[in-house]
Parts: sequence; C-alpha cells; structure tokens
Amino acid sequence: MAPRRGGEGGAGALAAIGGGRGAFDPPPLKRMYPWQQDGAGQCDIVAGGVDDTGVFKGIHISGVHLMALLRTFQLSKVFMPVDTSTPIAHLGQSLQDGIPLVIVTRGCFGRDMDYGPGPVRNDVQKTVWEICRQMRADMPQVLISCIDLPINVSPDVVQACLSEPLNEYRELMYHEGTWHTPSVINSSGLAKWKQENKKEKLNKVGVMPGGFHRKKFGWIDETIFYKDMWALGWKPVLKRSDPPAAPRRTDLVFSENAVPDVKPILNSTPSGTEVTFRKLLARSRESGDPQELVSSVKAYLDRAKFSEKSGLEEAVKACGEAAELFQGRGDAVEACSARGMAVGTYIWMNEVDKAMHMATEMQASAKTAKVEVKAARLVLDCHFALGELDKAVEAATSAKDSVEKKGDPEALCEAWGLVVATEIARGDFEAAVTAATSATSSADKLSKAKAWLLVAESQMALGGNSESEATKKSAHEAAIAAQTSARVLFKELGLKKEEAEALQGVVQACLMQGNSTAALQTATELQAFAKDAEGSTEGMSVLAATASQLVATAHLQQYSIDGAFLEGGGEAMIAAAREAVASFDRLGEAGRRAGAQRVLLQARRAFPSTN
Repeated sequence: MAPRRGGEGGAGALAAIGGGRGAFDPPPLKRMYPWQQDGAGQCDIVAGGVDDTGVFKGIHISGVHLMALLRTFQLSKVFMPVDTSTPIAHLGQSLQDGIPLVIVTRGCFGRDMDYGPGPVRNDVQKTVWEICRQMRADMPQVLISCIDLPINVSPDVVQACLSEPLNEYRELMYHEGTWHTPSVINSSGLAKWKQENKKEKLNKVGVMPGGFHRKKFGWIDETIFYKDMWALGWKPVLKRSDPPAAPRRTDLVFSENAVPDVKPILNSTPSGTEVTFRKLLARSRESGDPQELVSSVKAYLDRAKFSEKSGLEEAVKACGEAAELFQGRGDAVEACSARGMAVGTYIWMNEVDKAMHMATEMQASAKTAKVEVKAARLVLDCHFALGELDKAVEAATSAKDSVEKKGDPEALCEAWGLVVATEIARGDFEAAVTAATSATSSADKLSKAKAWLLVAESQMALGGNSESEATKKSAHEAAIAAQTSARVLFKELGLKKEEAEALQGVVQACLMQGNSTAALQTATELQAFAKDAEGSTEGMSVLAATASQLVATAHLQQYSIDGAFLEGGGEAMIAAAREAVASFDRLGEAGRRAGAQRVLLQARRAFPSTN
C-alpha cells in the first residue's frame, strides 16, 4: 500500500533531507481538515543552511503542528523517545550545536487593519511568535528565525532569508515585494492623546455635548510622564520588487451606455369600467350614431383610471370615429367638439405632443370662424399643460387676428375671450383689461354685451390681485359698471337668463368691494326677477335659489363688519338661507346645496336666537 502524502503520525511532521538542489521544493499535497479553524497544522519549519557552493543542507518540515513540535524542541534529546528516527534525533543535537531554525507562518501580521475579526489562526500564529521569542531568551544558542509570508506566496521566497543581509535578522515579514523587520518606536504622543480623550458614557452627568471634555491644562510638559511608552512597528530592510498595482477595471463605463427605458408594470387585467365601455362602444358602432359614441366616451372618461392606457387609446379612437361621422353629416362644430375630447384625453394621459399635433391640425383645417376658435382653445389648453404661457398669448393673439378677418362678430368675441384668459393666466391683468375693452367696440349687441362681461372679469382679476386699495376700489367699480352695461344690452335683446347672470355678477362685485347694502339690493332684485321668469326661461330656478343665498351672504358680510344686520334683520337672513337650501334640494343640485348649507350654518351662528 502506497504511503500517504500528508497527515503523518507523531508530531504530524514530514521530514525531507536536502539534496543537491539549491532551492526549496514546494510543499507536498496536504490533507485539509475543515473542522480545524485555528490553522495549527498549516505551518512549515526549515532547519539548516547554505554551504559555500550555494546548496541548501538541512531539513524542511511541512504540514507541522507547531505547538507540539516546538515543545519537542524544548525538551531536547534526553526527553525524546528511544525509537526516534535518525533525522529527528540529529536535528535535536544540531539545535544544541547552533543550526539555524526558520519557522514560517502565513498571514500572521499585516491583517489588523482589515474589516472583521479575521480567522482564528492569526491569533494562534502570533502565539507561536511569542513562544519563539521566549525560546530565544531562554536558550540563546538556539538560532530561531520567524518569517511571516502572505498566504499566496510560494515557499521558495524563504531562501533569501538564508543569505545576507536577511540572515542577520531573527524576525522578518514579507509584504508586497519588501522584507520588513520589527522596530520599536516611542509612542508617548499616542499615550498622552488616549489619556486626554477617554471614551465616556453619553448619559454621564456633567458631560458637555460636542466631544471636547478636557477639564484641566498642564503647567509643565506632560510628555515626560509617557516617555517610557513604546509601540511595535515594522521597518523595511530589503526591497525585492515593486508593490503589485491594483488592476483597473475597464468595464465600468456608464456614460457610453444608453439609459434603459424603464416602463411601468402594466396591469393586464381590464377594469370593470373598461369592459363596460368596450361593450357600449361596440353597440354604438353597430348603430352608427356619433352622438351615442360621444356619450359612451364621456361616461368612460368620468370613471377611467390613468393606468388604463389601452382603454384611453380606444376612447381617442372612438372620438375620431364620431368626428368623422359628424363631419359626414355636415356638423363641423360637433365634429370639433368630438376631436376636442380626444385632445383632452391625450392631455390627461400626459401625451401633450400628440394633443398639440391634433389641435394644430384642427385649427389649420378649420373652415369656419367658430370652429377655428374652438380649435384655438384646444391649442391653448396644450400650452397651459406645458406651462408655456408666453406661447399661449401668442397663439391666442394669432387666432384672434385670423378670426377677425372672417367677419364673424360672435366668434371674434370668443377669440377676444381667449386673449383675456391667457393674459390673466400669465398675470398681466392690465393687458387683459385692455384686450377686453377693445372687444367692446363691436357693433353687434350680443357680442358687445359678452365683451362687457370680459371687462368685468378682467377688472375683478385686477382688483383681487392688487395690493393698492385705490386700485382695488377703482377695479371693483369698473367691474360693477361693466356688468351693468352688459345687463342693459341683454335686456334690450330679451335674453332673461343672461340678464340674470349679469345681475349676479353685479352682486358678487359689490360683495368684493365690501358694499353690503348695494349687494343686498341687487340680490333682492335678482331674486324677484328670477322668480318672475322662472316658468318661462330654463335655468331661472337655479338663479332664484342663488339669489336667496346671496341675500344671506350680504347680511353675513355686514354682520362681520359692524355686528349688525341689514334691512330685515337676522330673521330675513335665516329665511333666505333656508329658502336657498330648500330650492337646491328640490332641484337636485347637490353641490350648490352643500354651499347653501354652509351659509345657513354661518347664519345660525351669527343669529342663534332663531330656532
């Protein structure tokens, strides 16, 4: 049976007498013991020297258990077993005669700055170095040298320690191509710093925050108290090669790589709203009714989610189909409204570029002034979504100039309204007032009345955003005058609903001005006017209820100013607020009813004596 290559008995040593070669052989194959974490059997011992011809003569012991072997050397020859083999016995005698002994450890020093506790064998091998130092002190005739090598260096590096100048040192460390030997340096400065910067508990009473805790100052040089403090370091004695350069990675180039297109995780399961919408859409397409298509799209957009991309794309497609059907019937305005729904859907989907492209094509292909104004309003919506207010003003002005050439006064008034709205959005209220005033030069009464409403709107915006009290007062007075002028024109045209809305604007302007008395008078007039025309004109019931709410609001404003109520007292205020709530409740106006209830609550708090 062939002998094993490692793990021999006794002290666990494998002895080999040097031959005629002048270099060390690599250690034989060793048996690994994963359960041994201290690395006790992973060291080498070289005993011997180099003769005049440069040939090593001695013994190379590999895979040795250091603690057992060092103890064996300490016992000397008389304590060895009788049947000890000749090479080991000769080695014991040679130790007494002065044969040099080299103990090689792996990774003992140079690891203290690493992160983590490190392997257990580091501490064990440091203990070996301490035992060797003790042996040199007890038996000076034993020439023991300790050498520490990195874990990835071959054993032939040890041969340099047997020749000058390294053979003069008893302790050596090979690190990054340079041999180092221990050196003792004075550490008085470090000892003084540690004494003055003791780590104290954070919850200790009397410790000031910040980290500076010194309580005294010395009158003499305190370094004399620490002059006997020493630290063990390393100094280079022989450089064999330059330190290996860390290889630079060339694959970590991120600027040349394209940014990945990260897409959201789409929910493939359609919602119930989308499923119902597709069913309605299929039914509408079978009937071929464009109005039914538009109604299906409106019902879906009120309930659609932003993540339903496929459903929203289908809604845009349906709007295009409805627009083509309306266009085939010769209804250009309804076709423009259908495409406007598609533009609004694109804006809500955050695809403003597609919306802008569609709106621009609509404006360019418009054949009538009203259609062009509607398309221009869609272009402005796209600019507002992008925050391009200056471009919005330019687009509105360009659309107004284009519509003015077509001779449609109503469309021109709507175009002036676009200019006024963009100027107010940009914050240039004086320019908005100028544009609205220019619109009042129309010869058409209806257009002129609507222009006066634009003047009132711009004046109200100017007064609401001005810091000067004089400017506010003049703007509110101008708004009241503009609403009054519009009311007169609407009355001449016989448009009662528009006349009532102009009266409502006068009340709101009076409230903004702080003139509660004028607001009450106008609101009472509006209430009586709306009740008289309630049966003949649609929408007058809502205006009558709104007038009752404005009556209560005028009383509350006067009460907040001087603590008194206007004509009729608190009873009239409570009655008007209750009438507004009851009217909105009867008409099914839930949103308006909530506002009237808030006014009624404030009225009851101001006049709590009414049950």
